[in-house]
This record gives sequence, C-alpha cells and structure tokens, in this order.
Amino acid sequence: MSVMIEVYYHKPSDPRRETVISECLAGHRGIVTYREDDSNETICLTAEFHTRQDAQAASTALRAIGEHVEGPSDYGEN
Repeated sequence: MSVMIEVYYHKPSDPRRETVISECLAGHRGIVTYREDDSNETICLTAEFHTRQDAQAASTALRAIGEHVEGPSDYGEN
C-alpha cells in the first residue's frame, strides 16, 4: 500500500512554488502523481510515498514552510 499527502494552494498557478514543493517531496522519497486544477480557487498536488515515515517527514517539512498539507493517509494497494 502507498501513502499519500495532498498539498493545496490558492490560484493562480505558481510553477516556482510547485518546484519547491516537488523538491521537498523528492527529498523525502515522494513524487507528485496527480495535479488537480479543476477548482476555481485551488490547485491540489497529490504525492505518493512508499512509507508513512517519509510521508510524515515531507508533510512536516512542507508545513514548516507554510504549505497546507492534508494527510498522510493510506492509498491503494501495494
């Protein structure tokens, strides 16, 4: 089973911000697997990890720089 987190931010789209988020995720062995831009107000980046420990560390690091993170939570089958 994978573990996921979701990172939300208000529009407009911000490629530099998403790069910082992606680099933080990669530092904790995570990767953005889905980007949702359907809402009128927010963008959601879904990231997956192999371990809950990595997901929790990434969540903590992102929150420390002011990002809104939901999760971690179990996702799918391994």
